[in-house]
Amino acid sequence: MTVDELARRLLTKLIAARSDLAAYIQMRKAKGYMSVSENDRLRERFFALALEIRDKGERLNDLPDRDSRSAIYRAEEALSSAAVCLMSGRQDCPTYISVNVDKLERSLNVLNYCIQYLNEHSPLEEA
Repeated sequence: MTVDELARRLLTKLIAARSDLAAYIQMRKAKGYMSVSENDRLRERFFALALEIRDKGERLNDLPDRDSRSAIYRAEEALSSAAVCLMSGRQDCPTYISVNVDKLERSLNVLNYCIQYLNEHSPLEEA
């Protein structure tokens, strides 16, 4: 797999993560809380994707566009930040959780920016 294919594959996963985070935020705002199981699944997915990006970091350094590399790494940081935020918010009830939506929205905004940049500067789209 070429570095461009790897970047495109990671971009697809980032887009899925963004839509999952946006849906989570929307549901959290509507309900005021989320179930611990929903929260934990999303957190684990975010940590797994962030870890995959870090693991592929050496290959991603071969991307010719330095700003694209930075966008991928910033997206990884946003995922990690959202995952850490999802670790907080446990209250007295063991089955429900209430996380800080403002912090999640900041992570979502960073993801949106990074994905938009990567979509606009994708080498595969230029070919």
